[in-house]
Amino acid sequence: MEGIQHLRYKLGTAALLVSLIVSVFAGILETERIDLNVNPLRGTINEGVITLVDSLKREVVAVNALSKRVTARFTGFSYPVWGMYLKGNFYVTDMFEGKFVELTPSGKRKREILLGGDPTVFLYHNGVFYISLFSQGTLVGVDLRSFKVVERYRTGVSSTYFVPTSKGIAYLCYWRNEDDSDVIYLRYGSMTSVRLGLSRPLRYVEGSSGDYVLDYRNGWLVKLVNGKVVWKKNLPDFAYGISFYGPDIAVASLVSPVISVVDRDGNVRQINVPHPVLYLEEIGNYLVALSVEAEELYLIKNDRVVQTVKTGKYPLKIFKISEKEFAVLCTDSGELIFYTVY
Repeated sequence: MEGIQHLRYKLGTAALLVSLIVSVFAGILETERIDLNVNPLRGTINEGVITLVDSLKREVVAVNALSKRVTARFTGFSYPVWGMYLKGNFYVTDMFEGKFVELTPSGKRKREILLGGDPTVFLYHNGVFYISLFSQGTLVGVDLRSFKVVERYRTGVSSTYFVPTSKGIAYLCYWRNEDDSDVIYLRYGSMTSVRLGLSRPLRYVEGSSGDYVLDYRNGWLVKLVNGKVVWKKNLPDFAYGISFYGPDIAVASLVSPVISVVDRDGNVRQINVPHPVLYLEEIGNYLVALSVEAEELYLIKNDRVVQTVKTGKYPLKIFKISEKEFAVLCTDSGELIFYTVY
């Protein structure tokens, strides 16, 4: 009996020592800080290039994530909203002009198409740019090769939230009325609607065991399997950030200083953080949380904060570069800050 107790003691001590070692050696290191000379509110990362948009200054800035240098600046827009680098060119929506524009790295306009209807956010999927015409509640598909509209979906609900999935483009009906759908799957010209009883559907995440839809206003997280609701969990209100966290889903609230972690069966546990969190990103074996209120990053391991790091002014977004590196856009200070997780 004494031998068993001694063994348990040694195993417990070893586990504690491993935990302490992980805590001591886990950390975030700032590696570069770029002065952008603009104050972007939005940005994308694709093919190693971060494209940032300052709509008020009507400027688009490109940063190479590898060299950590500004590589291009574009002006001459009326009101640019969204930008992306793809296959050697840059693509920008100009909302006031109603145009979608293709530019070379030197800034030359190669092609443009007049779309009307306030073109805003877009994504690229399988050779097609899917662009939100916000005022019309319409999503159009522009073919990369022909630069012509090849798909058009009149959803009737304005939104800038949509993601590619195996079921097609999942269009989240954020500005929905009571009788509208919550999610519309758009594929090959057809539309399939799903009603979930949400208020402001904001996020859609496709996982190996099912899909997850997050309601911003009331904090509902819904799991779908083959289009059917498996469970529905009520998390803190104003749920904005969402990320995978190992096999689980992590959700952050803009008003509550907790991160809710939900496993595939719907069991919920909470991680306490110093301040409410805007953005979440899984980097390697860690969860990185960004607080715009406190202007801080929280490195989370084993369900607890192991490090807190100050950022620039008004941090809005994390750009994941690799499993060890990421960048943070700080709008008010006009900075892009690069970090490494070790």
